[in-house]
Amino acid sequence: MKLSPKFIQRNCIEGDKIDPRQGLAVLKYRPDIIIFESPMEKDGPDMVFNKYPCDKKPLEKVDEIIKNCKISAKEFPYAESGVALWENIKKMWSEGNNVQVYKVDTPQVLRREHFLMHMKYPECRKDPLFWAYLYVRDKTMAKNIKLALDNYSGKKDPVVAIFLQSIHWKHVQFLMKEPTPPEVWKYYFGCFPKLTKDEIKEILSKRSKILAQYWKKESNALFGG
Repeated sequence: MKLSPKFIQRNCIEGDKIDPRQGLAVLKYRPDIIIFESPMEKDGPDMVFNKYPCDKKPLEKVDEIIKNCKISAKEFPYAESGVALWENIKKMWSEGNNVQVYKVDTPQVLRREHFLMHMKYPECRKDPLFWAYLYVRDKTMAKNIKLALDNYSGKKDPVVAIFLQSIHWKHVQFLMKEPTPPEVWKYYFGCFPKLTKDEIKEILSKRSKILAQYWKKESNALFGG
């Protein structure tokens, strides 16, 4: 069955207060699939809840997520936004709406590189390392969202709540259109007209061994390594 999904995207401002928009979107749009900008599970983006019907969900794991949100909120207040969000997901399950949930981002070890590489916005936009980092994360998220849609067997027109930051969602939408390798290179590295594929590999090998590993994995088929 070819799907015609309706995408609903909401940011979460990572600031000093709760941002209720994602939680409210769950109540308003009652999504069939929710996509989180969180590190994927060891076995992929599919969260454990998807394996169970609504009345058999391991709700103790939701309670653990909510507990961790509250703990994180002591240092990062916006993290408490996840409390209402997950309470609303539980509410949907209790009403028989088997919303599927996915964590589609790269592993935390790569996400942490953003801080270790000391990239500050907007200056980092002039650094090809930043664009390589974005590409690897965006590509991973695009593949995992496609996997979530391929696994879905419910409605023909599911409502999909995209809880990625808008910068990533814009790029992911581009990648999901399956652009050609030259189009992808221009999209991410067009502001560096003299940059070559060999040079970006050298930059990564010198400045981030971890990103270099993920770059090799995600870029090999597209850019030749």
